[in-house]
Amino acid sequence: MEDLTKVLKAKTLIYSTTHDIWGGGLIYIEQLCTYMNKKGEETYIFSSQPESFSCPTKKMESVQSKKKRFFSALAIAKKYKKKNFKNVILNDLSTLWLAPIFKMYGYNVISLLHLYLQKRTENLFGHSLFEYYLLKFTSKFCDNIFSVGKNNLEVFGKDRIKFIGNYVPDWFFDVPKKKDSKKYDFVLIARLSREKNIPLFLELLKNMNNNLDRKYNALIVGKGPEKKNIEDIIFKKGLKNNVVLQDWVERKELPAVYDLGNCFVISSYHEGFATTILESHARGIPSIVTKSSGFCREFVEEYNDVTGVIFEPKDLNSQEFYDNLAKFIDETKDYEKKCLTKAKIFSEKNVFEPILKALK
Repeated sequence: MEDLTKVLKAKTLIYSTTHDIWGGGLIYIEQLCTYMNKKGEETYIFSSQPESFSCPTKKMESVQSKKKRFFSALAIAKKYKKKNFKNVILNDLSTLWLAPIFKMYGYNVISLLHLYLQKRTENLFGHSLFEYYLLKFTSKFCDNIFSVGKNNLEVFGKDRIKFIGNYVPDWFFDVPKKKDSKKYDFVLIARLSREKNIPLFLELLKNMNNNLDRKYNALIVGKGPEKKNIEDIIFKKGLKNNVVLQDWVERKELPAVYDLGNCFVISSYHEGFATTILESHARGIPSIVTKSSGFCREFVEEYNDVTGVIFEPKDLNSQEFYDNLAKFIDETKDYEKKCLTKAKIFSEKNVFEPILKALK
């Protein structure tokens, strides 16, 4: 009798270390999982927090420690291989080192990278030399590697990795805009964590208000470990009347939140290809982003039209920079069509189809 595992369609598992704070990387795999199932590819996210997702999931134990992650991957690889799971998608750098385990059990191993693999910097971001070379080594056990940002192409080699970018869902373009919705000069939506470098933006805002003719304001939306520190900085810099700090909102509410601003802000020390920059562009809103924000900088500067302003910490000492930024904010309406056109390049279909083609 023919082995049923050879007849039944192969299944796919997405292995992810789930964080307590919802972010772009988790939104990405949730939508990828949904898209794959719609296309007839039976796919599940394996997570210790399955209730966080609105797509098919399977619960696993918490894998926050590397030891737990190792034994979890070993048990899952062995158990689900017998249940006709043939593909595994390892979500981001935190799971890439597990590639040899799944390869040992005969899986088609796909790595999906959101963050940039880099050696530790003076800001203490990045990976130790051991981690850096370990991840480069374990990547050799992957059948395919896809990256949301472009920086990883230089690290892993252009022949080993494919840039697919981030995505924006079709419905994000279609939500009607309310008349006269603009209430803030700046909108920043992010996890309130150290790498997002929100104090840099608050310094920029304070300097604008001290050096220009009018007072500028901002809406910051998010939650995370840096919330108390950010509240203290807002108070110390005298920005209590200029900054609204709002808790995280449901994704379906995000289009209306973006619509409140004239300009979107990314002030991070480092980024891959932030979901938020695509979402803001899908609402016709240009951006100001840090020079260190990875592919966000390239996205703003290239792809047919410039749709934002690039800055770095030293610019905060320049009156010319503030004058140009004020002019940019006054003219953001002129960028709306360019932003929409650019965002549509990274549709769900354009981004996810290469992953589906890599399945077995």
